[in-house]
Amino acid sequence: MDKATANPFLIVLLFVLRCLVPLVVMLAISYLLRKLGFIRESPAPPPDYNNENSQSVDNEGGLAHGKP
Repeated sequence: MDKATANPFLIVLLFVLRCLVPLVVMLAISYLLRKLGFIRESPAPPPDYNNENSQSVDNEGGLAHGKP
């Protein structure tokens, strides 16, 4: 009776396909939804928007953990 052995290359190939196929399908659906207009680009932030969320020097930001 022959014992069936799994080829390591086949195992790796199936693993990669199991990960990549759903990713490609999700990206394709997202692309189609964008092209059809169901998903819009996010609007640009206002010109005075600050990513660092820094407060003023005198701490007038209303923070609960301000200077004592």
